[in-house]
Amino acid sequence: MTASIPHAQEAADAQPDAEQHADIIAFEQARQRALITADRVALQQLLADDLTHIHSTGMVHGKQELLDHVERMGGFIAIERGPLHIRVEGPVAIITGTTLNTVRLRETGEPVTLDGFSTLILRRAGHRWQVVLSQLTPHRPHH
Repeated sequence: MTASIPHAQEAADAQPDAEQHADIIAFEQARQRALITADRVALQQLLADDLTHIHSTGMVHGKQELLDHVERMGGFIAIERGPLHIRVEGPVAIITGTTLNTVRLRETGEPVTLDGFSTLILRRAGHRWQVVLSQLTPHRPHH
């Protein structure tokens, strides 16, 4: 099996049309609201059963573990996304971009802001998107 890098034309074809783009942005806004309000019912719908969530610390959670984690910490305080790059390949969408997540430390409840680069992979399930992979890679200061 060989890997290939898409040509510029193929990459251009991966750009979502206006309707797909608006649908994915609305999905991302709903995901953010559900994480901030710790809305377990909404998150159940937005996250795929086979979700892999990789925290900024490297900790890996499946769907139920992530739902429990968000509930324990009382939801996110805030999520601020930078410009998003969205690609659509058939039933799969890839969303990348910077993010500032403000959360409560589980141990103390103290707020902390995580500055990083986020990757979300969505899969279309019927008429809705679901997250199958989410990962936040923290930005590190340059030395």
